[in-house]
Amino acid sequence: MRITAENFIKHLKKNREEALQYVIDEYIGIVKAIIYNALKSYNDPQIIEECISDTFLGAYENAKQFKGDKEDFRKWICTIAKYKAITKQRNLSKAPFFYEIDETGNAVKSAEDEYLIKSSTEELLMMMSQLEQLDRDIFTMKYFLNMKNEEIAEHCGLTKAAINNRLYRGKKRLQQIHLGGSMS
Repeated sequence: MRITAENFIKHLKKNREEALQYVIDEYIGIVKAIIYNALKSYNDPQIIEECISDTFLGAYENAKQFKGDKEDFRKWICTIAKYKAITKQRNLSKAPFFYEIDETGNAVKSAEDEYLIKSSTEELLMMMSQLEQLDRDIFTMKYFLNMKNEEIAEHCGLTKAAINNRLYRGKKRLQQIHLGGSMS
């Protein structure tokens, strides 16, 4: 049995390890980018690797719940990665934080700075959860994966102008959400 782009979802739903290996090989890049961008402030490769493993394990264990095609699967696994990273951030925020001290005895980054960075990321992700799925995907690609608007447009099947408009309107909505109002 050969796992391909056309049949990997069917085999993954049947809990075939070959399909999981295909998913890992195919999606490791984007999953790693999402998790790295969310957890890089912790400066711990082990935490990132653990979260990547949790993402693929979560996809494998919940594959039967997935409905859709290859493009939907990409969005689905990216969403799993994003939420696994958020969960990891929450767990790490409850744990004591140790930071590195350089040769002069100064902290590389103060605990307050680390907290502000982590809090800002968590707050942004929570606010983004109130946006439409397409807008969340566009924001993730733009601001977490550092993709250019042209790449995002090609990936989403939209024009560059449509991406620019969605980013502009999305920023306005996020600003409104941040200020405590709701925008319908």
